[in-house]
Amino acid sequence: MAQKIEIVEKEIGHVLEIEENASMLKLPSLMGKDLTLILDYMKEKNVTPEEAPYGRYLDIDWDSQMKKGLLADMIDVFTKKWHFTVGFPTQRELEQSGNIKHKFFEKKKYVQTTHMGPYQKVGKTYKSMYIWAKNENLELENISIEFYLNDPKETKKNDLKTLVLIPIK
Repeated sequence: MAQKIEIVEKEIGHVLEIEENASMLKLPSLMGKDLTLILDYMKEKNVTPEEAPYGRYLDIDWDSQMKKGLLADMIDVFTKKWHFTVGFPTQRELEQSGNIKHKFFEKKKYVQTTHMGPYQKVGKTYKSMYIWAKNENLELENISIEFYLNDPKETKKNDLKTLVLIPIK
C-alpha cells in the first residue's frame, strides 16, 4: 500500500519540552529519560498530555540529508549530534521548570504522513516526503516533528506508528 502524504493545517498548541544534542545511539535512552521528567512534572501540576509524545528535530539541511548514501547514513549514526527537543502537547500553559520549557506552536501548514514500522527506518519515509514536497514545489522548513503514536515497550517494531510532520515555509 502506498504511503499517503498530504498537506495539513495543524495547531500543536501548548507544549512542554526539553532541548538536547545527542548521537542517534544515545537518542532513545535520552528521550525516555526526558519524557519521564516531563510526565512527572505534568503529574505534579495535575495536567495530562493532550497528545502522544513527540521529538522535534532541528537544523535539518534537507537537500544535503537526502543526498546521503547508505554509508554516510551509517557514519552519521555514530558521529552526528542531532539537535532536537522531546516533549508533550499540554492542555494549557505551564511555567518552565529547570530545563523543561514551555512553548506554543500556532496553526501552520505541514507535509504529513504516518510512518509504519521501526524508528530506524523512518529515513525512507522522510525521503518519500521530501520527493513529494519537491514535486509539489513546496519549500520545507529545517525542522521535522515525529509524534510517537504507540509505546515501543508494548508494540512490535513492525507495528509502530509515527506521525511525521514537516513544516512548510
